[in-house]
Amino acid sequence: MANKKSKKKNSDKKNNNQKNVRKNDALEKNTGKKTEDKDIIITSQAKGLNKKESSEKKEVIDKAKKNLVYAESSNDEISKLIKIVLIVTAIMVVFYFVTSLVTKRANAKKLTQDKTTEKAEIQYEEIIIGSMLNKDGEYYVLIYDENDNNFSEYQTMIQTLAVTEDAPKIYKSSLSDGFNKAYLAKEGNYDSDLSNFKVSGTTLIRVVDHSIADSYDTYDSIKGKFEELK
Repeated sequence: MANKKSKKKNSDKKNNNQKNVRKNDALEKNTGKKTEDKDIIITSQAKGLNKKESSEKKEVIDKAKKNLVYAESSNDEISKLIKIVLIVTAIMVVFYFVTSLVTKRANAKKLTQDKTTEKAEIQYEEIIIGSMLNKDGEYYVLIYDENDNNFSEYQTMIQTLAVTEDAPKIYKSSLSDGFNKAYLAKEGNYDSDLSNFKVSGTTLIRVVDHSIADSYDTYDSIKGKFEELK
């Protein structure tokens, strides 16, 4: 009877041990599973944080790139604007100097032309034979016949002389003028006493100090003298 109780006690003890072992195994499994789940959660959270941080970093980098591109674009626009302003300023300065130079040259040319015209007007001044010795200094008087075939050539020669440096003074006197008709004769007499003065046609007279110094009454002699005066 005592043995049966002992065996039963041992059997109950053995069963309790086995139950405890199973409980421990289950506990270990549950603990391991919880630990594994916890690690998974932590890992997921870490990944989420890393992903968020990465996204924030990328956003910051993108913003920085955009700001850099905008800054570079602004600098380029400012540089272009400065270049355009400098180019326009340079063009205006060059245009101003060119305009000033052209204006000065035009004014100088006009002044020269005015002087030449004034000089030519003096040289081409019509005078009458009776007063041709009244002027001071040395000059020439072309007494001309308008019907002379060489008269246009003489005028061209005078115009050519007018633009030369130190051009001589040349006056003209037309034989068709009523005051000059009295000096026309068949033969020339080139006396400084004008009461005796006569010409037979177109004649070039050189006057020096109110006196007749030389006379040229042929085509060749008149042309030769004009060419000599160039």
